[in-house]
Amino acid sequence: MRVRVATPDGAIEAELSGRSDVRLSFRPGFYERCTERDLERRLAGVAALLWARRMRAYYEALSEAYGAPVTGEDAAAGPRDVRYRELRAGLVARGRSADGRIAVSVRGMRDWDIRIRDGTLRALDEHAFLAAAGEAAGELIRDQFARIARLKGTVYG
Repeated sequence: MRVRVATPDGAIEAELSGRSDVRLSFRPGFYERCTERDLERRLAGVAALLWARRMRAYYEALSEAYGAPVTGEDAAAGPRDVRYRELRAGLVARGRSADGRIAVSVRGMRDWDIRIRDGTLRALDEHAFLAAAGEAAGELIRDQFARIARLKGTVYG
């Protein structure tokens, strides 16, 4: 699966391919004009857009496979499903770049938080920053999948 999104102004594009390969790109000149705080906010928005697009593509693929529209999860079939969904909604996944400059976290795959260490934009050129951000994002997605697997084991045995 491959999905792609962009900010409304086109300053940031993001692509998710496979399960956890995230690649970002910036419009020429954008990186040089950013601050860490502005970039944190904008990247959190892009992450939310990318995950929403990923889920839409996932349901489109299921619809095609089943030959009928699938637009979301089935209704909870019992108390374990309800408990699983409650716990999943509060699940926090985290990722960090190898150099520790960029940290990403998300609660319930809805509430995104990006932290960029002060001085990072001066210390890293655009290419290095984009690589580090992709590392952090990929680590977060892998952490999310691992936590979901453990949660399913706990709730469903």
